[in-house]
Amino acid sequence: MEYSTLGQRFILGLEVTVIGMLIVFAVLALLCGIISLLSEVLQRFEKPKKAAKSELSSLEIDETQEYKPVEKTGFTSGEVNVLDAEDEEIAAILAAVAFDSDIPLSELRIKSIRPVKE
Repeated sequence: MEYSTLGQRFILGLEVTVIGMLIVFAVLALLCGIISLLSEVLQRFEKPKKAAKSELSSLEIDETQEYKPVEKTGFTSGEVNVLDAEDEEIAAILAAVAFDSDIPLSELRIKSIRPVKE
Protein backbone atom coordinates (compact mmCIF):
# COMPACT_ATOMS: atom_id res chain seq x y z
CA MET A 1 0.00 0.00 0.00
CA GLU A 2 1.42 3.32 -0.99
CA TYR A 3 0.95 6.39 1.17
CA SER A 4 0.94 9.19 -1.32
CA THR A 5 -1.02 11.91 0.41
CA LEU A 6 0.20 13.93 3.33
CA GLY A 7 -2.79 12.86 5.45
CA GLN A 8 -2.03 9.18 4.91
CA ARG A 9 1.61 9.66 5.86
CA PHE A 10 0.56 11.58 8.98
CA ILE A 11 -1.83 8.78 10.03
CA LEU A 12 0.91 6.20 9.43
CA GLY A 13 3.32 8.24 11.57
CA LEU A 14 0.77 8.44 14.38
CA GLU A 15 0.14 4.69 14.23
CA VAL A 16 3.85 3.89 14.39
CA THR A 17 4.31 6.37 17.26
CA VAL A 18 1.42 4.93 19.28
CA ILE A 19 2.51 1.33 18.70
CA GLY A 20 6.11 2.19 19.64
CA MET A 21 5.02 3.97 22.81
CA LEU A 22 2.79 1.05 23.80
CA ILE A 23 5.66 -1.37 23.35
CA VAL A 24 8.03 0.82 25.39
CA PHE A 25 5.56 1.25 28.26
CA ALA A 26 4.73 -2.47 28.26
CA VAL A 27 8.43 -3.34 28.54
CA LEU A 28 8.88 -0.72 31.31
CA ALA A 29 5.94 -2.18 33.23
CA LEU A 30 7.41 -5.66 32.80
CA LEU A 31 10.80 -4.48 34.09
CA CYS A 32 9.12 -2.76 37.04
CA GLY A 33 7.37 -6.00 37.95
CA ILE A 34 10.58 -8.02 37.65
CA ILE A 35 12.50 -5.55 39.84
CA SER A 36 9.74 -5.56 42.47
CA LEU A 37 9.67 -9.34 42.51
CA LEU A 38 13.44 -9.57 42.84
CA SER A 39 13.51 -7.04 45.68
CA GLU A 40 10.86 -9.04 47.57
CA VAL A 41 12.85 -12.25 47.13
CA LEU A 42 16.13 -10.61 48.18
CA GLN A 43 14.54 -9.00 51.23
CA ARG A 44 13.41 -12.42 52.44
CA PHE A 45 16.99 -13.68 52.26
CA GLU A 46 18.42 -10.61 54.02
CA LYS A 47 16.07 -10.66 57.03
CA PRO A 48 17.93 -13.49 58.85
CA LYS A 49 21.23 -11.66 58.30
CA LYS A 50 19.83 -8.43 59.72
CA ALA A 51 18.48 -10.26 62.76
CA ALA A 52 21.91 -11.76 63.44
CA LYS A 53 23.55 -8.35 63.11
CA SER A 54 21.05 -6.73 65.44
CA GLU A 55 21.81 -9.33 68.11
CA LEU A 56 25.52 -8.54 67.89
CA SER A 57 25.16 -4.78 67.95
CA SER A 58 22.56 -3.73 70.47
CA LEU A 59 23.77 -0.11 70.51
CA GLU A 60 20.89 2.13 69.55
CA ILE A 61 20.51 5.87 69.89
CA ASP A 62 17.22 7.18 71.20
CA GLU A 63 16.80 10.46 69.32
CA THR A 64 13.72 11.40 71.33
CA GLN A 65 15.62 11.49 74.61
CA GLU A 66 17.38 14.69 75.55
CA TYR A 67 20.96 14.03 76.52
CA LYS A 68 22.63 15.91 79.34
CA PRO A 69 26.34 16.62 79.43
CA VAL A 70 28.37 14.26 81.57
CA GLU A 71 28.99 15.62 85.02
CA LYS A 72 32.62 16.20 85.87
CA THR A 73 33.82 13.84 88.54
CA GLY A 74 36.94 15.79 89.38
CA PHE A 75 39.14 13.21 87.64
CA THR A 76 41.90 14.57 85.46
CA SER A 77 44.81 12.69 83.99
CA GLY A 78 47.07 15.64 83.26
CA GLU A 79 47.42 18.23 80.57
CA VAL A 80 47.66 17.70 76.86
CA ASN A 81 49.87 19.82 74.65
CA VAL A 82 47.79 20.44 71.52
CA LEU A 83 48.45 22.76 68.62
CA ASP A 84 45.55 24.18 66.56
CA ALA A 85 42.82 21.79 67.74
CA GLU A 86 39.38 22.28 69.26
CA ASP A 87 38.19 20.55 72.43
CA GLU A 88 35.75 18.38 70.44
CA GLU A 89 38.54 17.20 68.15
CA ILE A 90 40.72 16.29 71.13
CA ALA A 91 37.84 14.41 72.76
CA ALA A 92 37.15 12.52 69.53
CA ILE A 93 40.81 11.54 69.17
CA LEU A 94 41.01 10.38 72.79
CA ALA A 95 37.79 8.39 72.49
CA ALA A 96 39.00 6.74 69.27
CA VAL A 97 42.34 5.82 70.81
CA ALA A 98 40.68 4.47 73.96
CA PHE A 99 38.20 2.41 71.93
CA ASP A 100 40.80 1.02 69.54
CA SER A 101 43.31 0.13 72.25
CA ASP A 102 40.72 -1.14 74.78
CA ILE A 103 42.20 1.14 77.45
CA PRO A 104 39.67 3.05 79.58
CA LEU A 105 39.89 6.81 79.36
CA SER A 106 40.68 6.97 83.06
CA GLU A 107 43.87 4.97 82.46
CA LEU A 108 44.84 6.55 79.15
CA ARG A 109 47.68 9.07 79.27
CA ILE A 110 48.25 11.28 76.23
CA LYS A 111 51.25 13.61 76.33
CA SER A 112 50.79 15.47 73.05
CA ILE A 113 48.75 15.50 69.89
CA ARG A 114 50.26 16.93 66.72
CA PRO A 115 49.49 16.63 63.01
CA VAL A 116 51.41 14.11 60.93
CA LYS A 117 53.32 15.51 57.97
CA GLU A 118 52.65 13.57 54.79
